[in-house]
Amino acid sequence: PAANPDGTYYTSDSTVDGAIRSYTNASGSSAGMDPNRNFPDPDEGPHPDGNPWWTETQHMMAFAEAHRIVLSANFHGGAEVVNYPWDTWARRHVDDAWLYTISRAYADAVHAVAPAGYMTFLNNGITNGWDWYPVAGGRQDYMTWFRGSREVTIELSDTKLLPATQLDDHWNWNRAALLGYLGQARDGIHGVVTNPGGQPLDARVEIVGLDTAADNSYAITDPDVGDYHRLLLPGTYTLRFTAYGHETQEVANVVVSSGAATRVDVVLQMAEAYSVSGLVTTPDGRGAVP
Repeated sequence: PAANPDGTYYTSDSTVDGAIRSYTNASGSSAGMDPNRNFPDPDEGPHPDGNPWWTETQHMMAFAEAHRIVLSANFHGGAEVVNYPWDTWARRHVDDAWLYTISRAYADAVHAVAPAGYMTFLNNGITNGWDWYPVAGGRQDYMTWFRGSREVTIELSDTKLLPATQLDDHWNWNRAALLGYLGQARDGIHGVVTNPGGQPLDARVEIVGLDTAADNSYAITDPDVGDYHRLLLPGTYTLRFTAYGHETQEVANVVVSSGAATRVDVVLQMAEAYSVSGLVTTPDGRGAVP
């Protein structure tokens, strides 16, 4: 989907000639608002650009909230590089090595079929976002921090608006890389989290010793079906499963191999009920009304 359809067809409903990056206002004029600065930012808050969320931003956020998206990308023009999180922080994401690996795999797959010189910007076609230039309010950080997904930004061409005669070539250069990127969503660890009755749970999956609250890097289940997907490099991990009203459970020595997913299904037991009693008082020690 085009994240900014009115900007894409700014001059006509039948051509993208004259397309603009900015969102448009109700009259159809340019609002002067960058779609990739209008999302909530994990560092600079809900409105880092000082503007309300535009209609298109709201729709994208609603779609992301309605689905447990595991892996995604947004596509731009103006450079030829795969840009991975974080955009808003100089520090690296806890999954920096994994993000580097999948970005490198995309660029390398492009290089295998594209002419020499295509998608070789910065680190031979990939970059950490902050290292390129800091961005607040971008979609890749929004999806990665707020929605539990992993997202990169793929800049497809130094030319913002490619002539139609070049579209087939760019598709052919990126097709295998894109399919390989999508295939990464099936790697790592996945499974289903349920209660003893088999009902799916809205649960959090933590990789012990890796995930952090600062990066909000935990995997979360789809509460409708209870499935989760945690994308990881090969290695051995300990998983911690938590859900409201249920006992926390850890599963150790989970092995992840290259090119294959490891399945870990978990049944969380209901937490024991406890009763508490005591005395509620005012600061001066008098009994307070319950």
